[in-house]
Amino acid sequence: MAASLLRLHFHDCFVKGCDASILLVSTGSMLSERRSNPNRDSVCGFEVIDEIKFALEKECPHTVSCADILALAARDSTSLEVPLGRRDSKGVSLSGSNNNIPASNNTFQTILTKFKL
Repeated sequence: MAASLLRLHFHDCFVKGCDASILLVSTGSMLSERRSNPNRDSVCGFEVIDEIKFALEKECPHTVSCADILALAARDSTSLEVPLGRRDSKGVSLSGSNNNIPASNNTFQTILTKFKL
């Protein structure tokens, strides 16, 4: 699960910053980043974040953002140091997800360019 949580956090941060926008689900007026090509059938661990959020909300409602939960889950599963204080997103960017996350068939130069953005 560590690799999945790290990947989930990585894919979230790559689009609009580390704002948990990848956790938002599609609605009638908004297509979720989960449906982008690099994320479809690639990222998982959503249920772990949901379980953590549920437990935290039970103990201290409206206190910890989903963005921080996602960052802490990635950190704690891999022992990374991460700063806190992120704000949760209320929007998504399907095009940003499709265009900014490196695809498995990208050339090295394309991937390098995407990391420099």
